[in-house]
Amino acid sequence: MFAVRPVRVRHLLSVVLVVAMPLFLNGCDNEKTTQIDWQLPLAAPDDPHGAQADQPLPDWAEQVTGSAELVLLQKDKARLFNVGLESGQEVVFQDMHFRLLGLAEGLRMKSGTYIEDKNVHNPAAFVEISRQGRQVYRGWLYQEFPELFGPDMANWKVSLHGVVITPPEIQTDSDISESITGTRP
Repeated sequence: MFAVRPVRVRHLLSVVLVVAMPLFLNGCDNEKTTQIDWQLPLAAPDDPHGAQADQPLPDWAEQVTGSAELVLLQKDKARLFNVGLESGQEVVFQDMHFRLLGLAEGLRMKSGTYIEDKNVHNPAAFVEISRQGRQVYRGWLYQEFPELFGPDMANWKVSLHGVVITPPEIQTDSDISESITGTRP
């Protein structure tokens, strides 16, 4: 029969590939590229917990008093600093002013509003941070999610380390009877 030498077959295949390659590559140039909708960059949805510069303080959170400890990371030097805050007091650290405006033991969102939920372990502090007379941040810092939420500052990362809530004073019956004067009928 007819026998083909392997060297000749390889030579023939390489010639066919060399000739056909420009044709294959040229065929793709005629198609126009179009932008497909799913390739467009997606806009991030509004995050209610996000680092907005001015979040509203719920009335119930303003009534809760106590203290909070913030940890500040100086990014360029990788140094940590602790700043203790008391309700309503202002603390100055370097060129920043910190105020603790409210606290929550169990903060969560429901229908776009912040609520205090005793079944949730999510301590949070509502702080206001200003620098050089300009407000940098006013909002919640979460103890359980320190990296996710908080202010965007050039050289500092601020996170909440601890929250201590002062229990409200409860009047006892003896306190009430001492403050009431009069006679019994």
